[in-house]
Amino acid sequence: MRDLSARARITLLVVIAALPSFILIVVAALLQRDSAEAEARAALVRTASFAARQQERTVDGVRITLAAAVHALEELHTDRASCDRYLAGVLGHSAGLYHSMGLFHPDGHLLCNAMPVTGVVRADDRRYFREALAIGKFAIGEYQIGRVTRLEGVNFGFPVEDEKKRKIGVAFIGMNLANFNRIVASTQLPSSAVMTVVDRGGIVLARQPAAASAIGRKLRDLPGLERGLSGASGVFEGVDTAKVRHLFAYDTVATDADGTPAIQVLVQMPLAAVYAEAGRAVLLNLAGLFVGTLLLLVVGWYGAELLILRTLRSLLGAARRVRGGDLGVRTGLHPGKDELAQLGVEFDLMAEALQRRDDDLNRALKEKNAQAMTDSLTGLLNRRYLDEYLPREIARALRSGEPFALLMFDLDHFKAFNDNFGHEAGDRVLQELATLLHSMTRSGDVACRYGGEEFVLIMHRSTLDIARRRAEDIRAAVSKLDLVHRGRSLGHLTVSIGLAAFPGGGNDAEAMLRAADTALYAAKHAGRDRVAVASSEQQGR
Repeated sequence: MRDLSARARITLLVVIAALPSFILIVVAALLQRDSAEAEARAALVRTASFAARQQERTVDGVRITLAAAVHALEELHTDRASCDRYLAGVLGHSAGLYHSMGLFHPDGHLLCNAMPVTGVVRADDRRYFREALAIGKFAIGEYQIGRVTRLEGVNFGFPVEDEKKRKIGVAFIGMNLANFNRIVASTQLPSSAVMTVVDRGGIVLARQPAAASAIGRKLRDLPGLERGLSGASGVFEGVDTAKVRHLFAYDTVATDADGTPAIQVLVQMPLAAVYAEAGRAVLLNLAGLFVGTLLLLVVGWYGAELLILRTLRSLLGAARRVRGGDLGVRTGLHPGKDELAQLGVEFDLMAEALQRRDDDLNRALKEKNAQAMTDSLTGLLNRRYLDEYLPREIARALRSGEPFALLMFDLDHFKAFNDNFGHEAGDRVLQELATLLHSMTRSGDVACRYGGEEFVLIMHRSTLDIARRRAEDIRAAVSKLDLVHRGRSLGHLTVSIGLAAFPGGGNDAEAMLRAADTALYAAKHAGRDRVAVASSEQQGR
């Protein structure tokens, strides 16, 4: 050291001072790579989940459309012309998302269709048709070329049953893959990412960025892909056919009745793109080492930013978010000897304890509200819930223009029944009626105990004709009840029903209930055990 010049000594000191900085840069680069990969994994998982939920709504729309059509097809399946017209009308309102809709006989031949058909068309070799018949539920098909439309699509089936639960056919909808791809294209992807939607057989249904040549072809086999897609969702690494390593995330859009995935979303991103930003940062930091004597100042500045200021800002930002009510925020600091890290860990533990307490309070409030909205005798929703729900349903119908119906039920001669058999038997009858109502309502309908022996059923998206048929079915089912209480037959039960429909039943809850009540009074006055529909004059008042 004595023989070295002052310049050499300073140079040596700078080199020695730069060595720890160099090590820190390398370590930071490795950590940044790990962080970038973790963030990319999270982004791909979020994208796959978001896309799956978005496309799940499309499948749910098919399910709802088929479920709504089943009731009409049950009546129209013997009249092909009327059935064809009805299906054409439903298809015309699908905004192009569906390119076909029809009804197959249980033996597989086509009964009616939304589009003109020439020749014999059968479906007994289609998976969705066989599955819908076998399991009696909504079934999802695979990629296919339509035998009538000659278009690419995926068919969905729904069994149609008569009143005796005998299968009279399978209703189907063919999803238009061209329009489905436009829906997929609306999903925002991370840079360099590719999204593919496949059926259970690995056939490509949609892709973003768009690639029409890929639709209808089997997804190229990737090492580990079959193992990676073994669950409903997940993330894994793999190498494509070009030997490029990718991150893959997938999620399930729809499942079969047995719980196995029928349609899945796969999002992939090259790991080179994931690490690109981290690589650029390393080069910039290494170049900074050659700046000379200013290096120490730069290192000190960035060291303070990296080791202290960033952590403090993280703690401050987390504290502000907690103050704003976001109890799910965490600093993400790991335990260590550093006082700031210890403070971050303690902050996280405090936020976690507050969140648990808040969750417990919310859960208790929800349970209390659920009890307050339920009738204790029948288990149905109560008058309080109806008073809150009906105005919302009317507001929704006014916005969307969709119809709904309100049915008001009243057990005939119930006072005399109580006097004859006792209130305990009367309670038994009310419980049985509630059970019957629950079993005969669709998903989305709302059944409430209105008071005493009166019940209300709100039929979501139901026309007057559909509601009248449902009311007659319920009335007939009540008349067939054969109840016994303590070894004593409770005799023949009947119910009178008043029906009001929207639009036409009034633009507020009071008017709808008044119209249904007036119709119920008319049914009572006309001899009971019948359904009466509110007249246009009654519904307009």
